[in-house]
Amino acid sequence: MYRSRVLKNYLVLALVTATSLISVAPLASIIYTALVEGGRVLLELGVRFLVELPPTPLSPAGGIAPALVGSLVASTLALLIAVPPSFALAYFVTEFPKHLVSKVCEVVVRSFMGVPSIVISMFVYYVLVVPMGTQSVLAGSVALSLVALPYAYVYFTSAFRSIPSSIREAAMALGMSRLRALVYVYVGLLRRPLTTGILVTYLKVFGDTAPLLFTMGFLTNTIFVGLLQPGNALPLLIFVYALSPYEAFHRVAWGATLVLLAIYLALFTVARGLVRGVKL
Repeated sequence: MYRSRVLKNYLVLALVTATSLISVAPLASIIYTALVEGGRVLLELGVRFLVELPPTPLSPAGGIAPALVGSLVASTLALLIAVPPSFALAYFVTEFPKHLVSKVCEVVVRSFMGVPSIVISMFVYYVLVVPMGTQSVLAGSVALSLVALPYAYVYFTSAFRSIPSSIREAAMALGMSRLRALVYVYVGLLRRPLTTGILVTYLKVFGDTAPLLFTMGFLTNTIFVGLLQPGNALPLLIFVYALSPYEAFHRVAWGATLVLLAIYLALFTVARGLVRGVKL
């Protein structure tokens, strides 16, 4: 009987290990290939890869400056657009959970997470790009903000719901209004989880491609010309150049992939550190 249990235990352990390895293998393969191919490009060009314009099809080398700057600008602007309303909505829903408006907002916003981002891109195209007559960084930022809003909302509501009822009661006992309690008590108490939510939301929009397909444009001949003009982004550049038949574009795509992975890893490490430090 004992040997049978030991054998079953080893079989289950082997099955779980094999399943885990099979699940991780594709991701490990992608990361390994990006490190090898992208690392070769970065070692060859160094910092030039980050500050130069993309190559022409027959150029020996080029950089990702327009895409890198465009990603930083569009993602940051999207965060500035999405965070305030999602923060306010999350606070309202958690403070008045039984209100009809809160229940409707909760269902609508969480359902919005399931909307394909390509649909959001088409929506912004017809609402913003067509009237403006051109694709632009602003249109791309608006599309990204619509993707970011439900994600930020989910993190903010989780943070507000983690506040102990004793702290809420203490704030009310001191005669604080809900607004003063938010500003002077809750924000300070939740600064780590709120910051983590913002960082994770930023990661989401920084690497999203579909919202930019019909909105951002594809600027390659200069770094940045303004919010109302076409721009570029790292995920968009990777998508377009990976489908190109030119070897020079493939090299840039691999290098951009490694840069994007490095940015992801850095921000994810910061977010994980903030999560470990959360104490209520």
